[in-house]
Parts: sequence; structure tokens; C-alpha cells
Amino acid sequence: MNTTRKIMVLGAGDLGRRVFHELARGDRRRHVQLVGRDEETVLRAANLARFCGLQRGHTPTISHAVTDVTDAARTAERITAFGPDVLFLAVSLQSWWVISTLEESAFKRVYAANYGPWLPMHLVPVMQAMEAVRLSGTEAVVVNAAYPDAVHPALAAVGLSPDIGIGNVANNVPGITAAVADELGRDPSDVEVRLVAHHYVSHRLSRHGDSGSAAMGLGVRVDGRDITAELDVPALLNRLPARYRRTGGLPGQAMTAASALSVLEPLADGRDALVHAPGADGALGGGPVAIESGKFRRLLPDGMTEEQAHAINVSGQVQDGISEIRADGTVVFEPSAMAVMTEELGYACAEMKLPEARDRAVEIAGRFEAYRARTSG
Repeated sequence: MNTTRKIMVLGAGDLGRRVFHELARGDRRRHVQLVGRDEETVLRAANLARFCGLQRGHTPTISHAVTDVTDAARTAERITAFGPDVLFLAVSLQSWWVISTLEESAFKRVYAANYGPWLPMHLVPVMQAMEAVRLSGTEAVVVNAAYPDAVHPALAAVGLSPDIGIGNVANNVPGITAAVADELGRDPSDVEVRLVAHHYVSHRLSRHGDSGSAAMGLGVRVDGRDITAELDVPALLNRLPARYRRTGGLPGQAMTAASALSVLEPLADGRDALVHAPGADGALGGGPVAIESGKFRRLLPDGMTEEQAHAINVSGQVQDGISEIRADGTVVFEPSAMAVMTEELGYACAEMKLPEARDRAVEIAGRFEAYRARTSG
């Protein structure tokens, strides 16, 4: 492209810094800005990216700015001043990996609640960021990292859903691709995987090699021909936590960053691509998406209907701890999942309307810290 494209990364936590650093590599016609709450953090991260580029003979165009997403007016000013073409939201009140820092037995007990009951911790900062986006009037494509499978359909009810999400469904596609390619003796570039799955299934696949009680949809094409029926799919998936196991936890967030870049780079560079992403155009769950001229079009496995894909994602949503996301954005939580949160943290919430989300997030944060203190001794 002949013009410089601007990409803003809003959120300077681990994932935001990883993605910022990768977007700033080389001499592509990009201006990448990192925005966070702490001047020292964003300055150091911006300088690191710049100096790494210079060390390799590149001169990346980068900058930084400071805001807090709780201040919608200030955040809107930052967005307006920079004028991004693409805005990446890497904001959360509690990242997914934080519960893994608990004492091991406490972590296992809390982990049994799955991800759904923690929704307020991700929904609230994204909602605040999207209020700033609306206030700014920007036409940037907004990409969100925080639990898009559930955050997007909830916020779509009030017109605040980001355009597309990242991670989750995408994270296992490379492993499945490699497993199929190795099985057939083909180059991975010959294999096209189309996976329809909710966030819950993504975690199941990498740890257990199956989708558990949730449904999933998988299609595999080679040389333009659907070969799914010719494969032993359960055996292939069982290899994900075995031969194709990968580093997990916080260091493994490199995979999530790569999934983010698979969406962000085509948008930043103005090119078309086939990606996997959750929450496209406010949809529930995740699946294959064609990026075409900055717009999104769902691509499903051969023979699968939109209704079937939706049902697959709903089944994963239920297993993740959310019974229903209503048309007005109200979230109904699975009783069994919430029972774990009540037993361990003393937190109970049968359903949550969007205006209640901030108070719920504050309550969860306080109860979690008390639980950490209580179980660490």
C-alpha cells in the first residue's frame, strides 16, 4: 500500500505488549501506537520495540500514549488524536491466566467453574473502551482480545460490540493443520482447516484432545477437496495434548498473540485473508472468517448451515458456564458453574443485566483477592 496504516494497541499488559512488539517489526508502512495506563510501562515498551528494530537495521514508526479506559472522554481524545485504521483492545480486569497463580488445589477447584462466570471481568473494560470508540466517532476496525465469544453478543444488544475478536477458536488450528499434514505427508500449506468451536472447546482440545460435552464442527480440505470423512478425526485431535502439545500458561500466550496477529496484520496491511476468530460482527462463539476489503464473511465447513454452527457454539457456551445471552444483553449463568464460584469465592449471580456488570466485576475482584489470601497460607 502507498499510505501508512495506523494501528493502536489499547492495553499494555502482557498480550498487548507482545502484539505491539510484533506489529512494530520491520519497515512495513505502519504506525503502531501503544496506549496504557502507566507512562513508565508504555514508554519502556515503545522504546524496546524501537530499539529492537534499530538493532536489526529497521526504523519502525511507533509512538505511545497514556489513558485509562474508565475515562471514556480521555480515551476518546487519544483515539481521535491518533486516528487509527485498526484498534486492538487488549483490556481486561483479570487476565485468564491469573487464577493459575493460586495454590494448586485452590486453582483446580476454581477452574472447575470454567470461564463464563468471570465474564464481568472482561466485559466491563471492553464496554468502557467501546463507549470511548463511539464518543470518538472513529471508523477504525475494532478487534478485541477479551473473551469475544461472550462479550461480543452481550454488547451487540446495545450497539457496543467490537467488530471481531481474536484467539480461542484460532489457537488450535495450527496444531490440527500440522497433525493432518504430517498424517498425509503433505506440506501444511496444502491443508485448509475450518473449525467451528466455542472458547470452552479451545481449552478442552489443547488439554484433553476432545471437545468434552460440547459440540464442535471440523472440516478439512486438501487441494480444494473436502477429505474430512477420510480422516480419523478423534485420533488426530487426541494428538494435540500428546505429540503436538505446546507450552501453556503465561509463556504460551505467544500462541494467542500469533492468533491476534493473524487477524490484525491483514487488516493493517489492507489484504484479504482466511482466519479463525470469535465474535465476528457480534456473533456468539467462533469459526472461520474471510477478511475481504476490511469486512468479515463467515466460512463454514462444507455442508454446515449457519443454524448448525450457532447450535455448536451455544453448546460450548453452556459448558463454559453461560446458559443464555438474551437479546437485551442479559447474561444467564449455568447453575452448576455458579455453584463452584459460590462454594469457593462466596460469589453468586444467577443472571446479570449489562448495567450491573461494573458492580459485579468489583465484587468478583474483591472476593477473588480474599480467596487468594485465604488459600495461600
